Amino acid sequence: MIFLIFTLLVALFVAIFAVQNAAPVAINFFWYVAEVPLVLIILGAALAGALIVFFMAIWREFRLKGTVRAQAKAEIKAKSEPQDHAVPKDLVPKDMVPTETNPADKEDTALPPG
Repeated sequence: MIFLIFTLLVALFVAIFAVQNAAPVAINFFWYVAEVPLVLIILGAALAGALIVFFMAIWREFRLKGTVRAQAKAEIKAKSEPQDHAVPKDLVPKDMVPTETNPADKEDTALPPG
């Protein structure tokens, strides 16, 4: 809502500025020369800027929809495939990796021989 109010205020200031500067100006483009009211130049530039922002927003929206669609497909694919829940040993800290020991390999040192 704040963005809408800000946009309307900027549009109002641009319109007031354009109407107050209605004198004709000479436009030179290579060999072409034309006299155009400044109000048309100001409003045309504002309209061109608004169109550029609009098309950039549309492009961003399509790109985001494509990303969401790709993530949804990946999620469906991940749910349909069997999962291996084992954590690779190289990702687990060494002090947390259980050591495999065989009780038969251990010497029983609790009792003295004899």
